[in-house]
Amino acid sequence: MRSPVRAAAAAALALMAVLSASCGKPSDESRIRELLERTVALAEKKDAAGLRDLFTPDYRDFQGRDAEGTLKLITGYLDRYSHIVIHLLAARVGEAGPDGLTSVECEVSLSHGAAEVLRRLIRYSGEYYSFRMDVRRDGSGEWRFTAAEWRSIGLVELSPEALTVLKKLFPGL
Repeated sequence: MRSPVRAAAAAALALMAVLSASCGKPSDESRIRELLERTVALAEKKDAAGLRDLFTPDYRDFQGRDAEGTLKLITGYLDRYSHIVIHLLAARVGEAGPDGLTSVECEVSLSHGAAEVLRRLIRYSGEYYSFRMDVRRDGSGEWRFTAAEWRSIGLVELSPEALTVLKKLFPGL
């Protein structure tokens, strides 16, 4: 029979091991999710210089645009509208391949115009987009976009995870 002191010591050691592991270096997945959140924040602020830093030199989108071409497209859209609000609804991060590329899929709600409170009152959640991107660590260890494709989607095409987040943001939708 184990003594209560030995059992408590074993439990304390196990707890310390779990806590020290969880307090360590962030996982690749959490760092990639941070990249997505940073991208959303920079886009909402219309920070083209900040967005430019998130692309690798060899970046290409699904229509062959390089980073500068994609930034021109993004900033053109952002400049046309005021009070841009982007909600990252869902994100799925894949496993890194042998070449270091990691595939990311996400869905966002994009709206603009009247204050966020008014959009919630009238239950206008914006337009929905599905993104598929490839990311890779650069020489400094930071994750950057190497490729992207996107398309406009309807409410019925959102994943269950995205719908759950959307319904929390816009109750009654």
